Amino acid sequence: MKRRHFIQSTGVAAGTMLAAPSIFTTCTEGNHMDRIGLTTVTFRKRFLSTNPDASGDLLTLEKIPEFYQDRFGIYQCEFWSEHFESRSPSYLKDLKAALDLNHCTLINIQADTPGSDMSNPESSNATLAVQDIKEWIDVGVALGSKMVRGSFMQHSLEVGIKSTKELVKYANSKGITLLCENHFDLMSIPENHVKVAQEIGKDHFGLLADFGNYPESTDKYKALEMIAPYTQLVSAKTHGYDENYEHTDFDFDRCVRIMEEGGFTGIYSLEQWENGLPDYDYEKIVDWMIEHVKANIG
Repeated sequence: MKRRHFIQSTGVAAGTMLAAPSIFTTCTEGNHMDRIGLTTVTFRKRFLSTNPDASGDLLTLEKIPEFYQDRFGIYQCEFWSEHFESRSPSYLKDLKAALDLNHCTLINIQADTPGSDMSNPESSNATLAVQDIKEWIDVGVALGSKMVRGSFMQHSLEVGIKSTKELVKYANSKGITLLCENHFDLMSIPENHVKVAQEIGKDHFGLLADFGNYPESTDKYKALEMIAPYTQLVSAKTHGYDENYEHTDFDFDRCVRIMEEGGFTGIYSLEQWENGLPDYDYEKIVDWMIEHVKANIG
């Protein structure tokens, strides 16, 4: 780890937590990097688990903390479940050591449950999803994460709320906050997302607002206005970029401003996603996102 980042990190590691309405907040007036995180989803092209053809400068979760702080000055990591090589105690111990060595915090685990859905009326399938997310909550505890994002809900809102209540009870017992994301599913209908937030409450539960996960028929800006008061973490997602590395798909800056005006005081976790693995320089994309978040917060 580079010495300059060790010096910078002392302020960051000391104060990334807890103020309503978000469990994270700024720790130094005007230090906007305190409110910026980065998900491993953005670099999925460099992980063998999400790109079997990857070569060259490969990444693993153990490499992420040093890479993020040395290259971007980011100390708040978000891990995607697809990038875990194991959930064994020894593997998690090594990951926690890498985070601690680089004075980084794990802000969230994006937990997917392939093949099962916590809103599935087929109870055995929903049970599988709930159990898997409970295990990801346990992983979050081992890594010192404050949050775990639950998986897709494609079927029944009623069943999804029932499963969410069970998971929140478990998360509460572990000191973790469960997040519910708009994920091109039932939660991409903002009225559903708000209903879940209002029914579950704020005790160890909150919404994850993703800028990108709305169908074209939905006014994403109005949707974000609706969910901002209940949001605990923002997935500050971008989609397409032109040859000059300017974002083209929607008004990213407006999305950030909506969250700020809605009272969000937490972390923007930077994410790039579009179908396939475009031949982008993803580090340039992160640079773009950092500057545009910084320009619109605080």
